[in-house]
Amino acid sequence: MAENETKKEETKEEPEEEKKEEKKWSERTTKLVALTALLLAICATFSSLKAGGLSNAAILAQSQASDQWAYYQAKSLKENTYKVQLDQIKLHEGQFNPEEAAKVEAAYQKKIDEYKAEEKEISEQAKALEATRDRSLELRKGFSSGLTYLQIAILLASLTALIKQMMFWYASIVVGLIGMYYFFSTLMIM
Repeated sequence: MAENETKKEETKEEPEEEKKEEKKWSERTTKLVALTALLLAICATFSSLKAGGLSNAAILAQSQASDQWAYYQAKSLKENTYKVQLDQIKLHEGQFNPEEAAKVEAAYQKKIDEYKAEEKEISEQAKALEATRDRSLELRKGFSSGLTYLQIAILLASLTALIKQMMFWYASIVVGLIGMYYFFSTLMIM
């Protein structure tokens, strides 16, 4: 009978020890998963902020470029108006005082040349703004890709905590590293 009691005590101790081990492992794992999710969330937050900022910069640059092109068109219309007037003077050359016609022609040609110079400068500014827009959109793609992978990694880490399967935590680390690669590589080329 003493042997039966000893066996009963041993079987009672084993489940209690297993529960303690399971509890310790569970606490360690939960902390590890929570820390992983926290780090992933921090990177995702910064990636989201950068992507949003670059989207705003692209929208602003596009708006400014559109304004510049509208300004360019206005200058072009004024230039064409002076060209038409200059053509009219040349067409009716005999009807005007030659000295007066020459003065008006010179003044009109001066205005035409001014508008051409202004158009060139405005065009260069508009093209620079479009280049800024394109660069912002290209950088935004990198941060957005990183954000997508980081969010998936956070979901996998959360799934690990819910169903207590470490394979999802390992997957979250792999996917998170891909997201961090996109984030940091894009950050480095800014």
